Amino acid sequence: MGKLHYFLNQRYSKLKSHCEKEKKLFVDPEFPAENKSLFFSRSPTESVEWKRPQEICGPDSPRLFVDGMSTHDITQGRLGNCWFVASCSTLALESSLLEKVIPDLKEQEWNAEEVGKYQGIFKFRFWRKGQWTEVVVDDFLPTINGQLVYIHSKQRNEFWGSLLEKAYAKLNGSYEALEAGNIADALVDFTGGVCESTNLQETAFIQDEDSRLAYFKSMQKAMGQRSLIGASISVKNREDMERRTETGLVMGHAYGVTAIEKVTTGDGLFNLFNREHLYLIRLRNPWGHKEWNGPWSDGSAEWKNLDDDQRENLGIKVDDDGEFWMTFEDFCRHFTKATMCHLMNTSRFSFSKRWHLFKHNNEWKPGISAGGCVTNQDTFLQNPQYAFSVKDQDDGEVLIALMQEDTRIERDEGGNNLSIGYYIMKVEENRTYRIHTMFEKAGDSIFINMREVVNRYQLKKGRYVIVPSTYDPNEAGKFMIRIYTEESSDAMLLEKDHPTGSKICCCIPRMRSPVCVLSVLVKSANGIKKRSPILSLDPYALVTCEGKTVRTPTLSDTANPEWNSGALFFVRRPKKTHLVIQIWDSNVFCDSFLGQAKMTVDVNNRTVVLSHQLMGRRRKENEKMPGDVTLEIACYEDLLAV
Repeated sequence: MGKLHYFLNQRYSKLKSHCEKEKKLFVDPEFPAENKSLFFSRSPTESVEWKRPQEICGPDSPRLFVDGMSTHDITQGRLGNCWFVASCSTLALESSLLEKVIPDLKEQEWNAEEVGKYQGIFKFRFWRKGQWTEVVVDDFLPTINGQLVYIHSKQRNEFWGSLLEKAYAKLNGSYEALEAGNIADALVDFTGGVCESTNLQETAFIQDEDSRLAYFKSMQKAMGQRSLIGASISVKNREDMERRTETGLVMGHAYGVTAIEKVTTGDGLFNLFNREHLYLIRLRNPWGHKEWNGPWSDGSAEWKNLDDDQRENLGIKVDDDGEFWMTFEDFCRHFTKATMCHLMNTSRFSFSKRWHLFKHNNEWKPGISAGGCVTNQDTFLQNPQYAFSVKDQDDGEVLIALMQEDTRIERDEGGNNLSIGYYIMKVEENRTYRIHTMFEKAGDSIFINMREVVNRYQLKKGRYVIVPSTYDPNEAGKFMIRIYTEESSDAMLLEKDHPTGSKICCCIPRMRSPVCVLSVLVKSANGIKKRSPILSLDPYALVTCEGKTVRTPTLSDTANPEWNSGALFFVRRPKKTHLVIQIWDSNVFCDSFLGQAKMTVDVNNRTVVLSHQLMGRRRKENEKMPGDVTLEIACYEDLLAV
């Protein structure tokens, strides 16, 4: 879990021990049982009374959990936080994840045999700003006429949902601060995972059965890997918020996905040619009622197509509990967005796919590092810059998540999310200094005022720079960036503009300040020939200057490679050095030399594209070899030019 942060510096064990010593129940001064903990912009319309669980559940002994954890333990109350409630429902599907959010369950549970040890204090943990944060609350809960105002369970004496909601409200400043939100935010706060959202209306899932089936399989696989999934129906105007459609679905509403199954009908030898595959998904409305009324809804005629065993395996219950089944095709037709929260495995000791993570917290500072998006040409490259490498031989999968600081706690002061996004460029293989000019675009994201922007890319082997930014320049904000790669990425924050020499040892060549910056892009080669008629031709290039050598990726089986891969040098003695580009054929035992281009470093303060005949080396430097190489060379006295 790493280092634990304590919200408002409140320590559960210390507070609990103090209450035990004083023989009193905990009263939280940081989130008091007052109206200011409920609202920041208004007052309650009805009289709210804060009660402890013993006063609420009557003769029954209060419990955190009654008969274990279930999605049906969570029902939304009088707060428009369906996004949070739906997330709680999906969290209940994975006990190991829920036990991270509610740690030490046995210790925190009410114990009827040891009543004197109960101090009315609970602890919960949420993943915020890249670290787990522990939040402590007392057990006072808001009620009206003796009934819980917000999250409640069907079991009157079950309180884990109510207390979890209170801890989250405290983390965000008040209950009102939880009004309206994105299901992805809560899922990330519960898991520390990465949420990928798909706009179901912008895909071809309805028309294209193959793509729909592929997405079904990816969602099914995600659930098998403990990913949490939610779905929602967006609205275009306020009038449609929480409007129930003819299908029974509620607009502007978030649902939890609780199961996804492929069912085969017509099993058996005599039905071999009548088999049909059904792709079904189960969702839950956090209200605990108002369900889908279309095909495969509770009690619909379609269920007669399944035998008793199939219905039992699916756990079919005809009950107005907010949970329902529908076909995956109808799901893609009626829902707007599906969100999958992946738990990214970064452990070295695991048999499942491992991701390498680079994580860094930073900020945009007006006038310094808040340059706005790429359309702001004069200021864009002032933004923070991060370099990373893709080392996979084939295209590598890269997942990038940019998260801004949560502004819910600032809502009483008008705090809102910034529009954030990022831009990715392919750069020289050895880039460790900031870029000062635009390079080839490798990818980008949309700019949106959500808390986190996440995208997955397939990138060729090479070095890249990502520039996270706000849409408009000079907007202050804190952010965290996460870069997940399949291989170690050598990711780093680019802080320095260029290297500097030593004033003391300036007489030593390698300690002098650089005179010029040299950026070399090996674009392609043509007509090269392999040495062996048996082996394939797998060429790569070596770029050397002032004793430093950079290698391009190796391309498979081609006599006309297109690398578009480069090297960066800060040259100290341009008049006494050469730039050398060698082409080699990669072999299992010994690589073969295919030719080279050698030239003096010309500080001409411009970018040129030129082709060179490949020549021999050493004693055969004047001997022509098959093929030529095309280069793009930029050499400037201004070290901030590239």
